[in-house]
Amino acid sequence: MTQAKISVITPSYNQGRFIEQTILSVIGQQYTNLEYIIIDGGSSDETLDMIRKYEKHITYWVSEKDTGQSNAINKGFAQATGDILCWLNSDDYYLPGALLEVNRALSNERAELLFGNCIHLNEATHLVHGSSFDPLKNWDIKHGDYIVQPSSFWTRKAFEKTGKLREDLHFGFDWEWFARAQTSGVNFIPSEKYFSVYRLHNDQKSNDNNVDRFKELLLIERELNPSKFEFIDHYLNNHLNGINQIYNISAKQPFKLLEYRLLKTFHPTLIKLIDRVSLKKYIEYVYQRQK
Repeated sequence: MTQAKISVITPSYNQGRFIEQTILSVIGQQYTNLEYIIIDGGSSDETLDMIRKYEKHITYWVSEKDTGQSNAINKGFAQATGDILCWLNSDDYYLPGALLEVNRALSNERAELLFGNCIHLNEATHLVHGSSFDPLKNWDIKHGDYIVQPSSFWTRKAFEKTGKLREDLHFGFDWEWFARAQTSGVNFIPSEKYFSVYRLHNDQKSNDNNVDRFKELLLIERELNPSKFEFIDHYLNNHLNGINQIYNISAKQPFKLLEYRLLKTFHPTLIKLIDRVSLKKYIEYVYQRQK
């Protein structure tokens, strides 16, 4: 089977303890028509030593200051000449045979995006779990990012239709790009195969405790679903005091389910649109600041 050229971009910054495994997972794919590009943001740890160690297998690399991860990835795409494009962060890695399967699944003649499953590895607990995408479900990327980024790949035609990543975003730029690809008419192809390992660790910026990440994801969802959030804002204008009373009552109780039960009982329409945790964050980080 003819191998289309696949361009893999790795953005990196001070992930020296992980990047060797990332590099080995790419160059160890046994994929002959590979273009591997690493865009480093000026790392001060052992990252550059690792890159130089495998330099003969890397098509292009640079280490210089950038404005963020999305800027680094766009720099990589600007260098890429492949028929199929993707990026792999410097703390994740591919499973064996991933790129061969990607080549089989995608057609260079069409604007297509392939996404598959991913193994999640928790560095602290050493526990793993796998994603499980059900292609029979009625998914809509605008209502939530169901695509696990390191297990996603797309044709150059898809990239040309969609455009570059938004560099004003630092956490949810992949979700926004996938949503834009869908709007542009790119064909999404789900796969049940596992393509990558996503590493969970304390240093990653996508940590659930990152408030800036919460705020950005909520703002992206608001952009993608304006009518939904117009309703939510209108509802909060009329019911915010009552909702805050529920939060105050629930905070004094040992049972977290009380908050959900009270919200579901007194504000069922709202809770159908947004879950209780996201609602609380939206009120705190977005809604209150708009008023």
